[in-house]
Amino acid sequence: MARFATARVKSTAPDTLNLAGGEAHSMSPKLEFASALLTTFTTDAFYKSGGDQVSRISALAKTLDDPLFAAKAAIFTRRMNGLRSVSHIVAGELALRPDAKGTPWLRKFYRKIVVRPDDITETLAYLKAKNPKLRSLSNALKRGFGEALSGFDAYQLAKYLRADKDPNLIDAVNLLHPRSTEALTALMTGTLKPADTWETRLTQAGQKAKVEGLSDEQKAELKGQAWADLIGARKLGYFALLRNLRNIADEAPEAMTAALAFLADPRQVERSMVLPFQFLTAAEAIEGSKADTSAVKKSLNAAMELSLKNVPVFEGSTLIAVDNSGSMGGRPQKIASLFAAVLFKAQKDADVLVFSDSAAYLSLNPGDSIQTLAGKVAKGCRPAGTNFHSVFQTARRAYQRIVIL
Repeated sequence: MARFATARVKSTAPDTLNLAGGEAHSMSPKLEFASALLTTFTTDAFYKSGGDQVSRISALAKTLDDPLFAAKAAIFTRRMNGLRSVSHIVAGELALRPDAKGTPWLRKFYRKIVVRPDDITETLAYLKAKNPKLRSLSNALKRGFGEALSGFDAYQLAKYLRADKDPNLIDAVNLLHPRSTEALTALMTGTLKPADTWETRLTQAGQKAKVEGLSDEQKAELKGQAWADLIGARKLGYFALLRNLRNIADEAPEAMTAALAFLADPRQVERSMVLPFQFLTAAEAIEGSKADTSAVKKSLNAAMELSLKNVPVFEGSTLIAVDNSGSMGGRPQKIASLFAAVLFKAQKDADVLVFSDSAAYLSLNPGDSIQTLAGKVAKGCRPAGTNFHSVFQTARRAYQRIVIL
């Protein structure tokens, strides 16, 4: 018996072309489905449109030979990665699959896929686009969505009522017939109090200024006070704070200290599920504001470093290969470089390589900040072609995995 020899790994040649025209290996339907779910924001990307992505996910959700796999993948995508629209597509398509009807897990799926009330209305909207009458809904969908709807309190229902949308939560109640609760009764009788959200507070401030004929300066003061109250009472969600950082800096500068403390709160970062590039968006937006941008960026960097706890640590070695060709110039390069820096810092054994016509390793210090590392990765972007082969030709050791950005 051979003691040291190992089995030869059978290699296969590329058998297809990817959307960029490069050689590629065909993916199994399940792998393609999972990949599409976890990498799609249903907006236009470089090589494909948002509509194309929606159509592909829809087609795969219809044709996968294992609808339970599709259901589990959608729940993982929604609850672990915070991606919403793709989960609505899958939920809609599973409702239309004959082989899913009557399965014991389907009702549980519709209960688990709901995180917010508008997960229900968005799925119903998707189904209505497929069938404008939207009258025939499966019992599993009705029961699962109905149980989820009965579990929301008055604040959650008011926040996501969206009375001007079709369908809205009132339509959902009429379609699903959920178990009656005090909150649902208030929703259906029109006695539900408006949710005390940042949108409501800012709208009320604007309306008051208009009714009372206040000056622009007085209107700005009202908005500033609204921001300050929301931040002081911790009634502004983490993502809403990140998205409105520039507005807060300009309209409520006195609230920035509290806002930045909230931003860099480890518990809030862990709960937020905010993706790394969204910190980059906030940092770009704050430029030119009235705030002390150095203090804001310091807090954003701290929050980004804290978010490393949410990044999985892989066993063994990892090669992170970043495309720095001309097609990646601008924002795509910034995002790819940021993801590369995050992955590099989170792993125990990782190398970073950049490639275009050729490839080269980067010498990086894991002790540097994410922003510093991202800047070093992005520095090499140049107007050149994309040669994926150069990654494998340049790799100087075997890796357990290769992540290509």
